[in-house]
Amino acid sequence: MKIVITGAGSFVGYHLSSKLSRDNHQVLGIDKEDNNNIKELKDLPNFTFYKIDITDSYKLSKISQGVEVIYHLAAISSERLCSENPVLAVKVNILGTLNMLEIARKNNALFIFSSSGSVYPDSKHPKKEEEAVFTDKFYGMSKLMAERYCLLYHKSFNLPFVILRFSRIYGPRMVRNPIYDMSRGLAEGKTVRLYESPSSEYDFIYVEDVIKAFCQALSAKWKNKIVNISSNEAIKLQEVYKILTELKGSKVAIEVVVDKKGVDVLNNEEAKKLGWFPDYSLRDGLIETLRYFEEFG
Repeated sequence: MKIVITGAGSFVGYHLSSKLSRDNHQVLGIDKEDNNNIKELKDLPNFTFYKIDITDSYKLSKISQGVEVIYHLAAISSERLCSENPVLAVKVNILGTLNMLEIARKNNALFIFSSSGSVYPDSKHPKKEEEAVFTDKFYGMSKLMAERYCLLYHKSFNLPFVILRFSRIYGPRMVRNPIYDMSRGLAEGKTVRLYESPSSEYDFIYVEDVIKAFCQALSAKWKNKIVNISSNEAIKLQEVYKILTELKGSKVAIEVVVDKKGVDVLNNEEAKKLGWFPDYSLRDGLIETLRYFEEFG
């Protein structure tokens, strides 16, 4: 298949581009930056890179004819960055999504949208798909508005879609989140700085399980559904640190910069009904993640 992946140079975009290219799909990777991930992807025989900003509808239209599937991952995926520049967040996360939806409509392509658990309000129970509402999060609101446009294009133009809402993704090539801070700190023997309480409870999902969900979303039974992809387990950061120190065989100091407790878990019952299950336990995923940072930093 001819597949477009936006945000191809991102943490998850790299893994998805690599998987689909190696599975002999024709992958057109779009990103506004030509980073180290892109440089490696260029060595794959079925991968072609286009340095394009997703807000540039003219350039996008020039390279997207005959596309069968669009994986839309590109976004400003940080609450801090979205709140610091709300206008840019709207341009990238909403207008950029509309540009890609237009390309999907013109090609009658399956549109697979990478969303987030940030579309849910704060809650101590595992959040279900129907609970998404406009919240007080700039990032979450931009993602939910983009989701609503996916639904509108489906209703108005019969555009097929899949919306995947991910919990906190971790693994090799990640560039942020508490597991990144702890893994890199332990690998380098440096103090770990946490921007939340070690008692915070989060739902972590390993990147290979995320890629598995993206691939399964090509199946007809996933079409026109909104699905949480998560572990459905609340894991305390202090438990993550304990496992990592056991794997490393050493400890480093922890500096808690902001002692604020968070709780964020997504219910994954819908994904399981569709045949998706996480293959990696937290420990297995942490083994691979720590190994990566020990080898590559």
